[in-house]
Amino acid sequence: MRTTKERMYETYMTLTEAGERYAWLESGRAGRYTMAGIEPFGALHVKDGTGTLVISDKTETFYGQPLDIVEQVRARYVAARPEGAPPFFGGMIGYVSYDVARTLERLPRQAEDDLGTPDVSFLLFDEVAVFDEATSLLYLLVTADEEVEAKLERWAALWQTETHYAFRPVAQAPLERARSLSQGEFVEAVQKIQDYIVEGDVFQVNLSVRQSEALLADPRHVYDTLRQMNPSPYMGYFVDDFLTMVSASPELLIEKHGTSISTRPIAGTRPRGRDEAEDMELARTLLDNEKERAEHVMLVDLERNDLGKVAAYGTVHVDELMVIEKYSHVQHIVSNVRGTMRDGVSGSEALGAMFPGGTITGAPKIRTMEIIEELEPVRRGIYTGSFGWISWDDDLVFNITIRTMVVKDGMAHVQAGAGIVIDSDPVAEYEESLSKAKALWAAKEMTEATV
Repeated sequence: MRTTKERMYETYMTLTEAGERYAWLESGRAGRYTMAGIEPFGALHVKDGTGTLVISDKTETFYGQPLDIVEQVRARYVAARPEGAPPFFGGMIGYVSYDVARTLERLPRQAEDDLGTPDVSFLLFDEVAVFDEATSLLYLLVTADEEVEAKLERWAALWQTETHYAFRPVAQAPLERARSLSQGEFVEAVQKIQDYIVEGDVFQVNLSVRQSEALLADPRHVYDTLRQMNPSPYMGYFVDDFLTMVSASPELLIEKHGTSISTRPIAGTRPRGRDEAEDMELARTLLDNEKERAEHVMLVDLERNDLGKVAAYGTVHVDELMVIEKYSHVQHIVSNVRGTMRDGVSGSEALGAMFPGGTITGAPKIRTMEIIEELEPVRRGIYTGSFGWISWDDDLVFNITIRTMVVKDGMAHVQAGAGIVIDSDPVAEYEESLSKAKALWAAKEMTEATV
């Protein structure tokens, strides 16, 4: 049926308002598809090497590497994409936390796991709605079910029902916002990183700060505000049994369609200008900055190497180099790297090869992750992990979960970081880290303000 993305969004949020689990993935800028999971038939979560799959009233336990467990579950429901169907026609939607890196590489365990969120969490869907921006068509897809026609008719009728979803802000007093690192602690950590650089351990390390504050509004309403204020290429709203995620990520970790795979690294940041002239000047100074260009090229090379782990020999290439992308509060240098998958490699293996993204660790990746563990007091959890989908035919798209709010036990957590190099100004890098989180906090504050 023909509709608009806004109508799809309002209908989905209305129909799922009383539900407990949501999965909404939105092409916020220039993307083609927006997708929503309808009534998950199962849930998978993995923590510390133990996976739990719950389907109806049955529970099954798995042991092993988290992404191997994800592939074992996906393979049970493998199905070919119907002719003419969008890329996601059913499958798994969820997140892989940064801490899965501990299962891919031998890393120390120093940071506190204070939130205790799963390493991996996916909802399983055989009923999905997908909106195609290019055609304005809404697809309602049902797989692996004897009642396909009945379900399609029911959901089509609901989608044609008039809906009136709107957020309801509330007035609140100012709240206290905690930070995982004070400015002084951040400066000390930067100095340690610069010592490591002088010693030849690393070239760059991404150091981050988590900010936390009580959330007094419905997280869905924060997402309502955010998608209007700061539309991003890889937006999403996700609720499982453990947390709520509000994401406006600008960065792609991996996209796989058939044998084609790609990644889109971001490295290099400036604030937006007060007017168009200042905005263009800031973008020009960013592209002209030799330090920023050198860091960006280094990280593009890192991503090329990671993609090369699963790509056929000679197929990895950069098809877009150092372009500027602009968002509500910041602008970035972005590139695109593409390749062709080797035979016999699964989507989960490809995700593991890229994980975690080099732009949010630094280079070389393993040593930088060791330093991050030493200097950041709390585990990153979902921050700088990945959020996305895997279809039953093993295609996938995952973002890097930056510009993302995690809500757990009434608290909102937003984490952001900066790439530290030998000549970094520690105070400026601290301010950049806080600046990258502004859009999320602004959306929260606007939602909580009086109408």
